[in-house]
Amino acid sequence: MTVIGLTGKAAAGKNAVADAFAKQGVDIIDVDQLGHPVLEQSQAVLIKTFGAEIVQGGKVDRKALGTLVFSDPQKLKALEEITHPAMVRECKRLIEEKEREGSSAVMINAALLFRMNLYLLCDHVVFVKAPLFIRFLRSRRRENTTVKKFLARERAQQDIRPDIFPPSLPVHVLRNGSDKALIHRQVTAYCATMEIGVSST
Repeated sequence: MTVIGLTGKAAAGKNAVADAFAKQGVDIIDVDQLGHPVLEQSQAVLIKTFGAEIVQGGKVDRKALGTLVFSDPQKLKALEEITHPAMVRECKRLIEEKEREGSSAVMINAALLFRMNLYLLCDHVVFVKAPLFIRFLRSRRRENTTVKKFLARERAQQDIRPDIFPPSLPVHVLRNGSDKALIHRQVTAYCATMEIGVSST
C-alpha cells in the first residue's frame, strides 16, 4: 500500500486536492478532523492551560482557540503537545485499518505533516501551493479572517514548505490557483505517473 502525505499552508486548497485524489480511488485520512474529538476529550486540560474563554456552549470553540494560539508561539506549542500525540496514534491506526481492508493507496491530509512527524509514514508527499492573495481571499470567505489573523497564522506556519522534507522523500508540488479543472488534471497525471488509484489501471 502506498502512503501519500498531503500538505500546504492555510487555505492552499488541500481539501479540494484531497477530493480530487479521492475520485482517483485514493483513501483520505483528514488529520484536522481527527483533532475535533481530541479537543473535546482534552477539554479539562485545555481549560486549565488556556482558560475557560475557549469554551462556548459546553464545547471547545476552535475559532477562539485558534485566535489565541496563533498569536503566541508558546501557546501554540502547548496546544500541539496536548493534542498531537493522540491525533498521530489515530492516524496510524487508520492507516493500519486501510491496509487490512486492502486499500492500494492512502493519503494523509495534514497541514502539519512535517511538524507532527507524519511524513515518516509516507512514501511520497504532495505539497499544495497557492498565491498568498488567493489564500487570504479563501480564508476570509471561509472564516471571515482578518488580515491580522491571517498573517499571524502565516507566521505560525513558516515551517510548512516543500524543501523542509528530507531529500530521500519525493515531494511533488501541485499548484492550486482558481482553476478546479487544472487541479483534477494535475492529480490525474500524478496518479498515472505514480501508478496509484484508478489512473494506474
